Parts: sequence; C-alpha cells; structure tokens
Amino acid sequence: MPTDPLTPDEIQQRTDAAEALGQSGDARGAAHAYDKLGKLLQQRCGRFDPRAIDAYEAMSRWVASPDYRP
Repeated sequence: MPTDPLTPDEIQQRTDAAEALGQSGDARGAAHAYDKLGKLLQQRCGRFDPRAIDAYEAMSRWVASPDYRP
C-alpha cells in the first residue's frame, strides 16, 4: 500500500466528489466518502493532519440532521 502523501489535487478531487454526492441528495454517500478521505489522510499524512480533521468535520456535517447543514 502506498505511503506517499496525497497531492493537493488528489485531495481536492476527493473532496469535490464527496461534496457532490451530498449535494445530489446522497448524504450517506458523502459521509462515507469523507470518512474514507479522512482515514486515507491519517494513514498517509499523520494522525493529526489538519486536512484529515477537515474531512471528518465535513463527514459530521453530512451525518447531522438536514436542519443543521449549511
């Protein structure tokens, strides 16, 4: 399994894809995609990498009730 850091472009593509899932009405899919991104970032970039934390924050937004989403 590769251990090289993800490039900024790869991270942005994955973020955009996850967000597009949520915007299309698939909140569960968006949460899952953000969770996978967070885990991958932690694995490749370190447990407390700010981008991993951002991914988990976005995941929690899609898990939350629609009333709490921006």
